[in-house]
Amino acid sequence: MAVGPIKGLHKVTARVADGSRRTYWYAWKGGPRLEGEPGTSAFEASYRRAIRRRNQARHGDTLAGLAAAYRASPEFENRSASTLREWSRHLDMIQADDGPLAIASLPVAGLGDPRVRQHLLAWRDQWRATPRKADYAMQVLSAVLSWAVDRGTLAVNVLIGHKGLYASDRADQIWSDEEIARFVEAAPSPEVGYIVRLACLTGLRRGDLVRLEWDHVGDIAIVIEPNKSRRRRPGKAVTIPLLDETLELLAEIKAQQDSRWAALVERAMAKSRLPPPLPRTVLSTTRGRPWSVNGAEHQVIDAKHLADVDKHLHDARGTFATRLRKDGATAAEISQILGWSESRVERLLERYVDRESVVRVIAERIRKRAEARKTTV
Repeated sequence: MAVGPIKGLHKVTARVADGSRRTYWYAWKGGPRLEGEPGTSAFEASYRRAIRRRNQARHGDTLAGLAAAYRASPEFENRSASTLREWSRHLDMIQADDGPLAIASLPVAGLGDPRVRQHLLAWRDQWRATPRKADYAMQVLSAVLSWAVDRGTLAVNVLIGHKGLYASDRADQIWSDEEIARFVEAAPSPEVGYIVRLACLTGLRRGDLVRLEWDHVGDIAIVIEPNKSRRRRPGKAVTIPLLDETLELLAEIKAQQDSRWAALVERAMAKSRLPPPLPRTVLSTTRGRPWSVNGAEHQVIDAKHLADVDKHLHDARGTFATRLRKDGATAAEISQILGWSESRVERLLERYVDRESVVRVIAERIRKRAEARKTTV
């Protein structure tokens, strides 16, 4: 049965993995996502459930009420559309007041008691067959509790320090070419796509990546002074050799940045505003501003979820190690560049670098040395 329009709905349109755009409807801004399409009975039923849960949350100082307050907070609303979509789904799970393990009706007054941790972990364990889903739910729940601590509602987040169910050894992970291509395709702008591409071709840590300036880029290497907050030996700069691929990417980034800046200047002049300065950093946002570490990280997380890529930004360091090896660098040289132990580098190379390509590089190096000796005789 068709129903009439509902007032107060919140609409979010986002791009999905195949490049198309999809519209998601929420009961209100910061509210739960609704099922079905507007004008259908399924949509109306979903809306009524959301209103009922909100009303239940308002009656009594409960965890469901706390989650509802967090939904309406600027800390939650400022997240990206894709993150809002995922987190709203897990907030629905927290606010669902059904089943023996439900936590929605837990009183806020008792959430600071260490004994409640056992109840919250039991709630998580009902999804132990899908540990990543269980850990995601706990991540959202912990964010709610931390937000309540920050607002003064709770004295402590009892979930701080809890161990996740999903175990993954990420010590030797790399981005494949196919995963990088999917990520770039899913990225909302070229500027976001450049983050992972440059990380995989420089091996820079996140902090150094976002503050890398064009002045740091030389003819044969990137030389960037250590961040003052980094616990590094004083005066020891980060030095990264420039591969041919890196030089090509830097040229592409520069062209895109200049084009974006010209458009921003034209827009500013049309509105009689001061034009923005030309970015000094290699990576910049669509507004021509430097990325923050958190901003870049969140953009990468959102895009890799859309691309269905199970890699992290810091996995790019291992990717860079394999690129160095294929260009003839030794394990000792790679360990010196990345600050890793040789054993870790050797383990990664043995796992990911094709043995035949390594042998080819070694043979080419021996051949060049032999030719050099002949010319000196």
